[in-house]
Amino acid sequence: MTTIPEPIERQIRQEAGFGCCKCGFPIIEYHHIVRDSQSPKDIMLLCPKHHTEATVGAMLEEEQRFYKAHPSNIENGLVEGKLKVNQKTPVVIIGTNLFVGDGDFLIVDDESLLSIEIYEGRLELSMKLYDQKDNLVAEIERNEWISGDPLPWDLESKFQWVRIRRKLRDIELEIDARRFPIKLRADMWRKGVNFQLRPNKLIFNAPEMRMRDISFARGRIEGVLKVDTLKHVFRVAPRVRKERVKVGSREWEQLGCEHEFVTIIDRKKYTVKECRKCKKIDKIWK
Repeated sequence: MTTIPEPIERQIRQEAGFGCCKCGFPIIEYHHIVRDSQSPKDIMLLCPKHHTEATVGAMLEEEQRFYKAHPSNIENGLVEGKLKVNQKTPVVIIGTNLFVGDGDFLIVDDESLLSIEIYEGRLELSMKLYDQKDNLVAEIERNEWISGDPLPWDLESKFQWVRIRRKLRDIELEIDARRFPIKLRADMWRKGVNFQLRPNKLIFNAPEMRMRDISFARGRIEGVLKVDTLKHVFRVAPRVRKERVKVGSREWEQLGCEHEFVTIIDRKKYTVKECRKCKKIDKIWK
């Protein structure tokens, strides 16, 4: 796999409106129109299904170039992507409680299965999906589909709403950020244990136990759900925020930069410029 430099990835995401060039879905992969090219003009964003379509040759280069030049989100006015939100910190309702804070929401045996963050005004999702036999079938890292065959999945999204489910099966994940608080629905497996997170209830189902509803007093929780499958312990632990080392270093560099801006996006209502040196982005409304 060709590694794409971070500044180029950032440029490609912005040009595509932070979603699949063909359909706008906010969970994406980087597709090389020209194999191994490092030029932004030869790389585009596609969702897992449309990336597969392009990879197997079902989407010809001419069609790829068209969607690259006319990305769905930009054409539909969603310049900042479908998961642009007004909240600075995620507030998610799970089991009638409000879980507040960036980072992990579900950790099983010290492995993070679900994480939600808000970065630069956009909702970012990280998750690992296992099947009932404990096989890792899909992994997402900050809205990038890292691994897993996309064919068994139905992927849907609208503005501030995303759903991932298996065909003909129940919803694996649904996030609705159209209202406050964010509504989360997830049905996940790990080590033979089923975890169901819903706005009105929270269920932990171990093989040796009957299905039971884990309930807390209504309130605000600044923590993470942690599960020990060996001890069958389900608790709320303090949240540890994930650090963004690369982003911090770039922001530090931008403070002392003598900017040299060039236009990377020019639309009727606005222009987006990027500094040649530090890659700082400025959006200017006309």
